[in-house]
Amino acid sequence: MVQTELTALETSCEAQAATGRTEQTVPEKRSRTSDEAHIPSLSDMFDEILQESVPTHSGVRASAASQEVATYLAELPIGRSDNPLDYWRANKDRFPLLAWTARKYLSAPSTSTDSERLFSAASHVLDENRNRLSSQKAEQLLFIKRNLPLLLK
Repeated sequence: MVQTELTALETSCEAQAATGRTEQTVPEKRSRTSDEAHIPSLSDMFDEILQESVPTHSGVRASAASQEVATYLAELPIGRSDNPLDYWRANKDRFPLLAWTARKYLSAPSTSTDSERLFSAASHVLDENRNRLSSQKAEQLLFIKRNLPLLLK
């Protein structure tokens, strides 16, 4: 499409040069064709990817996971004093994918090296050169520093 417009523009310039006319002409507006009417956006591509049947880590289709999430969200929440790991242990047969995820992210790390690394990173962010940095900005910088490598994998 762009190539044909460039060719038409070059042809018109050559014709003007051959006739000796140097006045500029305004190109006519053209209407959209059916091919140009819908240019896929990022949202359209994301919807298309979601519609594909991509198996999850255990070979179960994504619809099973979304069904588990919908069923879980329809339930009443547990009390604030209840142990979430006990809840997931009791409901691991009803929500196998969510229970696996909960065990992974709700469990405590077995070593203190992650927390020590976080304190070390905080000392690099909050030093005497950055003494006016607000706590909210410092927290955001630490979050990005810690989680950005996970996104780049």
